[in-house]
Amino acid sequence: QIKEQVETLIKQAQAIHDRIHISEKIYKADCGFKPLPGNTYYLYEKKDNSWTISLVSPEEWGRSIPYKFIATVELLADSTWKI
Repeated sequence: QIKEQVETLIKQAQAIHDRIHISEKIYKADCGFKPLPGNTYYLYEKKDNSWTISLVSPEEWGRSIPYKFIATVELLADSTWKI
């Protein structure tokens, strides 16, 4: 039972770490609009290793996706991001 609890804690810690890592990228990303809470956005990495937030999903780009897709994100009411 302790092993299961430790594994659960490790998974939770990893999820928090991943969320912080993605959130840092989001806050540094280029954004040509003001994100609104409750909406879904898409985080991409550009060829120059900078990031951008877009309203366009990877599927909507078709074959000519100009960036590397990183994550689907949602701005929450408390101004944090759900990945």
